[in-house]
Amino acid sequence: MDESVEAGIAGDLRVRWAQAFAARDHDALVGLYVPEALFFGSTPQLFRGREGVRAYFAGLSPDVVLEAFEEPALERLSPGLFATAGFWRFRFGAEPRLYRLTWVVAERDGGWLIAQHHAARCEP
Repeated sequence: MDESVEAGIAGDLRVRWAQAFAARDHDALVGLYVPEALFFGSTPQLFRGREGVRAYFAGLSPDVVLEAFEEPALERLSPGLFATAGFWRFRFGAEPRLYRLTWVVAERDGGWLIAQHHAARCEP
């Protein structure tokens, strides 16, 4: 697969993720992850599987807002599997926070889903 195709897949996932996050649509967010996903968000707990992803988003304060994300770096890991890494800017109430965010994206049943999500805050 050409890297531009992977960039398009990653871009589509980012946009769908951002829209679902803004709408607080937990079903749509959960649907972007593989059933056995590994998920590190803005808390120190590791969440596992779609129910873990749902628990993370359900527990997130409603004052958390995604402000921006950049075009990530991409690395093909194998056919049907690639990683992304980039910076995402959130606002937690009045406090801006920058995060390094990586995803491992896997092809599943003719579609592409997030298999691993890791966010790490960039210290001020």
